Amino acid sequence: MDHGYRMLRHVVAQVFGNFGQAARLTLLLTFLPMALLLLLFLQTGPSYNAFPGGAMEPRGPMGPDGMPEMMNPGLLFLAVLTGIVVSAITYCWAAVGWHRFVLLEEYGHGVVPKWHGSKVLSYLGRTILIGLFVVLIAFVSSMLLAGIVMAMPSQGVAFILATGWVLGMTWIITRIGLILPAAALGESMSIGESWTATKPVATDLLVPLLVIALAINLLSELIMLLFTNSALGMIPLAFLYWIQILLNLSLMTTLYGTQVEGRELT
Repeated sequence: MDHGYRMLRHVVAQVFGNFGQAARLTLLLTFLPMALLLLLFLQTGPSYNAFPGGAMEPRGPMGPDGMPEMMNPGLLFLAVLTGIVVSAITYCWAAVGWHRFVLLEEYGHGVVPKWHGSKVLSYLGRTILIGLFVVLIAFVSSMLLAGIVMAMPSQGVAFILATGWVLGMTWIITRIGLILPAAALGESMSIGESWTATKPVATDLLVPLLVIALAINLLSELIMLLFTNSALGMIPLAFLYWIQILLNLSLMTTLYGTQVEGRELT
């Protein structure tokens, strides 16, 4: 397991030792689409005027049912779908930029990484491929787990199985995920090749996966405890979400560098 701890240390150092570049390459692309989607909902949802005493009166046109009118459902669906597509592309753009910064020392332009259209689209396609592969495995495995839980109706057993299932799915995604940094570099790699490349460190990989997951969950719980019933808690939670993305990307980048390119952990 020593290699696993070294891997974890390398991943953390990779993120926080290059924190300025991490922010410049990924922060805007990660949060801008989310902010635009939030703004869309605020603009299209019902709004209210406040009156003394806490009374609220709808502002804007009213529908035939006496409720505030909202955007046409079809237009709202199209807007949300567009936002999701844009978010997926900007995420892949940021991910490609981070992989290339770590592996090729390629710096970005201003607050965004260089645009590599073909590599971003390849990254998106491989992300969808991993998603479909994982959905299939998740469906089969969740059916098996459901059968076990029904045969052994215990909250403790259910919690242990659910925790193991999430860790196992994350482990599978990481092991087949080397096709993503490969896409960022313009290299071809199959899921099978990624699985084979990560075989020597398959057990060690559990260390960074488990520690990162526990740390993120504990910090999330702490933030929710400190910001109970306050919308301000969304800010540190969003920051924590971004850190988790960076750590996961860095883990795959580290695996690609060591297991494919033959680099040494420093």
